[in-house]
Amino acid sequence: MFGVYIRAAITIGIAVVSAAILQFVIPFLLPYQGPEDELLYQSFATLADNALFIMLLGIAAAVMAGAITQSGRGVR
Repeated sequence: MFGVYIRAAITIGIAVVSAAILQFVIPFLLPYQGPEDELLYQSFATLADNALFIMLLGIAAAVMAGAITQSGRGVR
């Protein structure tokens, strides 16, 4: 389980940097996605606003999956 925690800590650092890069780059790409009231534009804007939260949820899910698989009580 210790390895899962170390991987999660490293991945959190990568997620913070990736979210910062996304929040910097996505506003430059938004004009190419079409009008502001379309779904594609709104999806990219939402991704830019919530990128770090989505990545942290994924990391938490990976830690939970690692805990379940290493506990020996997984689905059989």
